[in-house]
This record gives sequence, C-alpha cells and structure tokens, in this order.
Amino acid sequence: MNNKTKALILAGAFAAASAANAQVTIYLSGSTAFRAETFNSIKALYGGSPTITPAGATTSSSQVTYVGNGGNIGTLFGGQTVTIKTAFSGSVEGIINVVGAANPPGVTQPTYLNADGSTDSNTTADFVLSDVFQNTSDYNDGLYASLDDYECGVVCFAWTRNIAAASSGISNITHQQAQQFFASGSIAKSFWTGNLADTAPVYLTGRYKLSGTRLTYQADCGYGANADATLYKLDASHNPILDTAGQTGGGGVAGILNDGTTTAAFIGTVGTSDSATVNGGANRLTYNGVAFSKAAVQNGQYSLWGYEHIFPRPGTSATKLKLIIGTTNPGDPVNSNGLVKAIDTALSTSPNNVQVSTMNVARNADGAPISP
Repeated sequence: MNNKTKALILAGAFAAASAANAQVTIYLSGSTAFRAETFNSIKALYGGSPTITPAGATTSSSQVTYVGNGGNIGTLFGGQTVTIKTAFSGSVEGIINVVGAANPPGVTQPTYLNADGSTDSNTTADFVLSDVFQNTSDYNDGLYASLDDYECGVVCFAWTRNIAAASSGISNITHQQAQQFFASGSIAKSFWTGNLADTAPVYLTGRYKLSGTRLTYQADCGYGANADATLYKLDASHNPILDTAGQTGGGGVAGILNDGTTTAAFIGTVGTSDSATVNGGANRLTYNGVAFSKAAVQNGQYSLWGYEHIFPRPGTSATKLKLIIGTTNPGDPVNSNGLVKAIDTALSTSPNNVQVSTMNVARNADGAPISP
C-alpha cells in the first residue's frame, strides 16, 4: 500500500471520526404529567424547527425524537447536530432508570424512537423529569445514589369528576375525604352531598404506583405517598371494575372521566394538563374549598402541587449537562440558556402549571407545609 493510499484512508477515517463527534444524542424519560411543557420547551430550544419523529407528534405524545442544530441548541453544542429522544412513562420509573435499580415486575427500560421510526429500548436515560423529590419515592438516597436536582417548574394537579359525578352535585373534596377515598376506592355519594338517601357509590380512578401524580396526591392529603390504594376503571360495557394496576398515564385517567356512556360517578387524580381535557376543564373539584388557579398556587392557598425536577443520571457527561443548565449562567439554570430556562419561559403562558421563578411560597418535601 503506497503512502498516497494510506493518506486517503487516514483522511477518510478522520472525516468519519469528525462526523461521529459532531453528533450528540440525549435521552430523556420520566414524568408524563409534564410532557406538554417539555415538548414545547425542547422545540423552542431548537429555534422552533427541529425534525420531529413521529411527524404528527403533539404535546400529549410520550415518545418523540427531535433532530437539529438550530436555536439555542446550536449555541449550546457549537453547531453540532443534536438528537433528543423522549420516552415518558412515569416519575418513579424515571428515577428507577437513572439510579440503576432493578426494574419491578412489569416495568422495562424506556423505549425510544429513532429518527427512522425504529425503536431503541436498551439505553439508560441521561435525564429524567419527576413530579416528586427523589426521597418521596422508594428509591431514596438512603438506598441509592443521591441525584442532583434541578427544579424547573411547578406541576399542578386537580381532583376531577366525570359527568355523572357532576350531575350529583359533587364539587369539593377535603383532605379527610381523599384519605378515605384512597383507602376504599368507592364511597357513597352522601359522603359529599350530606343527603343520606344518596347511597350510590362514587368511584376513584387514578395512576399506578410508580406515578409521581399518584405520589403527590397521596402525600398532600396525608394518606402516605407510597401506600397501597384501591382504584377502579371501566370494563368494555362501561361498568366499574377494580383496577388492580392503575393507569400508566394521565390520559388513561382522563379517558375514563370523559366516558359519556357510563352512568357511574367517577372522580380521578390527574395533572391539570390532563384535567383540562375533561369537559374543557369544567369538571375540576375544589380542594379543601379552594379552586385551582395559578395565583392560588403561587400564594399558598392551593396545596395540590409539587416541583418538577430534572434528575441527571450519575456520571452524565458535562457536554450533555449543558442541555439542562445552559452555558450563560449554569450556576443559576433558570436564568441561563438551557432546558430549565426554556421550561420556565414556556410556563409563563401555561394555563396549567407555574413558573418556579414566580412562586411566593415554597415547600421542602412533597406534601410538606407551605411557607412564604
């Protein structure tokens, strides 16, 4: 082999290496309750025009892949092509993934979409979004690695009724009623209406045990974040049956609440984003007599909320971490140019969740007292 041939081969090898180095792939998993804000914020980071798979993906899509080098993505990664893959299934599932815990029965690695439409189910997430603190879950830092925590927003929840429950006049739920509801799964309407003749049951529908939504609801009412609960769903004939597993996504709970065929009264546990899809958000209950509003959350009157956290996988590279904390002010990500800032900006116009930068109150754990 002559020197010219060797030079050509080496040049090709260097070109291939450069091309490989010019690509960054980042994997996100975790919370489904915050996927709408994440979808909009990632698009904004690309300058609004990444290539998206599937092409028809929306704010309710859990599996989305973004490819591009525009906007702040180009700034953060020096013009490199960046692929971001999301596969959201639940907050605690995300925590399990990044701490390296064994998957519980029925739980698998997140399945991501590749840009060509094929799937990838063998890659650990680089970052996960969670509606709850790590130590609210069973995968706390007493048993597993302590995760770095970047709070990127405030995710809100609203007890939501179906049409049958609304027609019964059920409009409010208290901490004490919520505790009884989780324990029994169905309660006579009289428990809400005060009319002893209202003996028909009202059923609880909700999320599975690895959902941050469920943990937040149970923590806030004092039932116990990780306690067992009794839930119901609808069978093929639109009749209530026990739901021994719970719904894996908020859309499943919203679907039960939106079923216009059933005559059974249901109340469900959903994030405000999913609650907004149930009769246009008109079927939210007040909680301890207070209606959900962004102002009520910001000022401490409404307690059914938690911080949205981004947890990096231990050992995630500094290059990938730039996506979250940015480069202009990485010590204060909400005032930098990464995903935390993009989410905070997106929340300024969200009707359902709140910018962490606008909160006038705080709490140091899920379900903990709220203080100025």
